[in-house]
Order: sequence, then C-alpha cells, then structure tokens
Amino acid sequence: MSKPEPGYRRWLRLASPNQPWLYLIYLVLYFLPWFYRTPERTDLVSGLLAIGFFLVLFFVAMIRRDWTALPAAAGVMVTGFVLMPVNPGAAVLLIYAAAMVARIRQRRLMQGGLVAWALGIVAGTALLGLPLVYPAGFLAFGGLVAAATAWSALREDRDAQQDERQARAAALAVEAERQRIARDLHDLLGHTLSVVTLKAEIAQRLFETDPARVRQELSDIETISRDALGEVREAVVGLRHRSLSETAHETADRLRSAGLEVSLVLEPGDDLEDGLQQALAMFLREGATNILRHAGARRVVIDIRRQGGALEGRLLDDGQGGVHYAGRGLDGLRDRLAGAGLVLTLGEGLDGKGAGLTARETDKGRMS
Repeated sequence: MSKPEPGYRRWLRLASPNQPWLYLIYLVLYFLPWFYRTPERTDLVSGLLAIGFFLVLFFVAMIRRDWTALPAAAGVMVTGFVLMPVNPGAAVLLIYAAAMVARIRQRRLMQGGLVAWALGIVAGTALLGLPLVYPAGFLAFGGLVAAATAWSALREDRDAQQDERQARAAALAVEAERQRIARDLHDLLGHTLSVVTLKAEIAQRLFETDPARVRQELSDIETISRDALGEVREAVVGLRHRSLSETAHETADRLRSAGLEVSLVLEPGDDLEDGLQQALAMFLREGATNILRHAGARRVVIDIRRQGGALEGRLLDDGQGGVHYAGRGLDGLRDRLAGAGLVLTLGEGLDGKGAGLTARETDKGRMS
C-alpha cells in the first residue's frame, strides 16, 4: 500500500491548472452586464437559478467524463441561448459547453460531441438572428478552450496512470520484501531446526547411558538456537550479509555436530560480489537441510571452486538421495540461484550413492 499523499501536495494538485473547476473563474463574465445595468428582479432570480443549474451540469460532466457530458453540455447551451437576449454575458455558457464535451475520455465520442457543439452554435446564433461575427467568435474561442481542456484532461490521465504505476510498484516492492523475508526464514530455520531436531533425538537416546554427551548436545542446541535467533532478526530487517566462507564453515560445523564426516574445500575468498555469496550460502543451507532431513548420509563433501573459469559449488553425500525428497524447496532454490547467474543441477553423490547438488556460474553470470 502506498503512503498517503502529504497535505500540501494535495492542495497543490487541487490548485493545478489541469483541474477543470478552475475554469469557473471566467464565470465572472456572466455577471459583468449587471455591473452596468441593474437587472430586474425576475431577471436576477432566473439568472441565479440558471447559474445553479449550470454548476450542477458542469460538475457532473467534468467529474464523470463520459457520455453524460453530451446532454449536460446541450442543457448548458440551451440555457445560454435562452438568457442571451436579456443577459449578453450568458454567452460564456456556450464556451463552457465546449469545455465540458472536451473532457470526455472516449476520443471518438468527444470529437462527435464537439462537431455537434459547433453545429449547435451555428443553429443557435442563426435562430437569434446574430451577425456572423458571433458564431465565428464563439467557434474560434470555444475551439481554443476545447483544445486546452482536452490537453489538460490528457495530462490528468497521464498523472493518474503514473500514480497508479507508482502505487503498483510500491505494492510489488512490499510483496518482494515479504517474499525475501519468507525465503530467508525458510533457509535459516529449515537448516537450524533440522540440526536441533537431530541433536534432540541424540540427547533423548543417550539420556540414561551417556549424560555427558547429553549435556554437550543440549549445549549445542542452546548455541545453535541463539545463533538462529540473531540470524532471524537480521533477516527480518534486511541486515543479514554473512560472507560465503563464514556460512560454509558454519554449515560444515553443524553437519559435523550432527555426526557426519564433512570435507570442505573453499577456494574463492570473500571478494565475490555480495549477491553471488548470498546465493551460494543459500545453496549450502538448503542442501545441508535436505541431507539432514532425508539423506541418512554419513559423509558429505562441500566443494566450492572455479572450474574452467566458472565458479562452481558442489554438495555431495553418500546417503539415499535426500534432494529427491526435497519437494518444492529445490524449485525455489533454482529460481533464486538463477537470479545470481547460477544454474542448479542434480546428479550422483559420493561413490555412486546418495545425491549431488551443483550450482555452476553461467556465461551470462560471468559477464554481468
């Protein structure tokens, strides 16, 4: 949801020349003859009623901007022609009628309405027996007002579309941040809870036979839980930027603490760009979580190095192929790795057993 517009900006928008009600300043021309000749009571009342009638039609047409502007403009034109013999200033209503039609959103309907307005000007002035200079002046001035009104309406529509795009972009940014937090929490908690669950099971089995080992496992659970809590806080506020080496060693240590034999090869340093480091760190966490949950492995190899100029990360185990039970987690991992220029592939694990995950940098990723 976008933030509400500040108060001063709303007032500036209301005062913009694009707003149609600012045209009402020209309504002073309607009352101008009254300054030279005091109207009779009947003319005064009828004139004020006509202005009220005009204002209703004007606002309806300017706000709705649809076909209803045509009968509204026709009513304003008829009012103008009826009042012109007793109040020449009523001729300004004919110009307002052109502005009302020019704000119609449907282009063809607007063009047809302006043609009908021009024909009405010619017919009305002919019925009143006015010289040709009057319809010519009305058509010229009304045409200019209609063009200016149509242009301002177009600007108004473009501004509204821009505001809508900005609101949509803000909503997408909020949704993207929510998804980022959800993915980070999934990566963090999935791996951490798998280790905690495994250690809790070990502690339960050894509760009576090896109290010292139980205390060690519980101590590890406490440490892992505290670390995970800090990582969750960092993930929520977007401050989690652990280096690849830190994540790799932490993943290896947690696998070892779960009783697995882990071999770690980490050639690239922390000079990799942050996006690539975070993608590989996520690759390690997701892969380690699958091993702990599903693989039943004894040995794990974590190997991150450059092969033929391309960065490649491999995570291999000798279990029963835990990645094949990972469900949709690998689909999300594949999408996030693709965003960093990495391709995820599945293969065999150690000694022809288990499973292997490989994240390899593409040519496009190396060029970026």
